[in-house]
Amino acid sequence: MYTSGRIGDYLFKENEYLIAKNEEGEIVDKLQQKHGRLERVPFQTLKNAYLGEIKPRNDQQELTVDLLLDPDTKIKVIKGVYGSGKDYLMLSAALQLIEKGKFEKIVFVRPNVSVRGLPDIGALPGTADEKLSWTLAPLWDKVGGEEGVEMMLQHKILESVPLLFIRGRSFENSIIYVTEGQNMTTEIAKLVIGRIGEGSELWINADTHQTDKKMFDEDNGVQKMIERLSGNPLFGYVYMPKTERSSVAELATLLDD
Repeated sequence: MYTSGRIGDYLFKENEYLIAKNEEGEIVDKLQQKHGRLERVPFQTLKNAYLGEIKPRNDQQELTVDLLLDPDTKIKVIKGVYGSGKDYLMLSAALQLIEKGKFEKIVFVRPNVSVRGLPDIGALPGTADEKLSWTLAPLWDKVGGEEGVEMMLQHKILESVPLLFIRGRSFENSIIYVTEGQNMTTEIAKLVIGRIGEGSELWINADTHQTDKKMFDEDNGVQKMIERLSGNPLFGYVYMPKTERSSVAELATLLDD
């Protein structure tokens, strides 16, 4: 029924996902365009020593897990609202692949941008590693706090790299993991893509509704990647619209214009 890669007049792009529904609006299949044909997306779970076993909670999370575990897609963009599970799924998948020997480490990159509407806290005291420690906060709650992250750093499966010093670097056999990717211009996105060495992949998560400076509204690197790279067999993209953090956290969406 779906093997041609076309439904009606619509021809799917390579790596594009489809959630198929019947006339009653019930989901009957999840498909992805691969090698010129639509293929069924298998249900997969994630498992690693840090986070245990993770099961997708909704349909878009199922597609996200499929994309993260796809060895053929080298640049992966996960967009989603706050609390949709972007970092949770990305970190869990990355640790699983490292434990299986597919990669050596996570190269963690978080744009050093303060929250829009709040004053900058100024220069931070301490060593370079101490100055960067706050950027690892998205990982703390998922691997047992700062101690869990410190263990990952000691075991050299995690390296934190500031964007300021990323130029000229080349990362091999690594997952270049970018969180808060909405805070990148097109030039920054090009810079990060250029760091992908042999055996590496680039994973980016973003919520473009939460950009922290006007410049990222006017020139957003993640949006440009989606516009220019969609359909390329090395690129994949999933959007997660549902908050899974809590029913209370979901109320934040009611404040959107």
